[in-house]
Amino acid sequence: MRSCRYLSLKKISLYVHIPFCERKCLYCDFLSFYADESVRKDYVSALIRQIERSSEDYRDFKVVSIFFGGGTPSVLKGEQICAISDAIRDRFNVDNSAEFTIEVNPGTAYDPAAYKNAGINRISIGLQSADDNELKKLGRIHSLRDFEILYEQVLSNDFEN
Repeated sequence: MRSCRYLSLKKISLYVHIPFCERKCLYCDFLSFYADESVRKDYVSALIRQIERSSEDYRDFKVVSIFFGGGTPSVLKGEQICAISDAIRDRFNVDNSAEFTIEVNPGTAYDPAAYKNAGINRISIGLQSADDNELKKLGRIHSLRDFEILYEQVLSNDFEN
């Protein structure tokens, strides 16, 4: 049962920026770039430290949504996504019904089960086009078939949103 204090908390949403991509798409204006595994590991560690430090300022808030955007958050390993999610849940008052979204690229979303384990309940799949020629012209790293495989994996992991 929730305490009365919890029910009276102000509502906030968290945005977690993951600036990494395997390759920047030709149309993209967002802050994103390629980074090797050591840079990604250091970034995740720094992000977790920032979550731990900044959470003190938000004790009187209830988190109603969390959004991992980028770049391409799915370039991170499943355990890295889980570590970030755990840090957020350990330090913030996250509502049990919070929408928790991750943006994924069909060319890098290797483990939808890890997203489910992280508490993510919504996946935004960046298909951009169902035409393989258009995908190449846009600089995308995946095909329509890659999307179809990922979509089936997402459904088989009980994602409904």
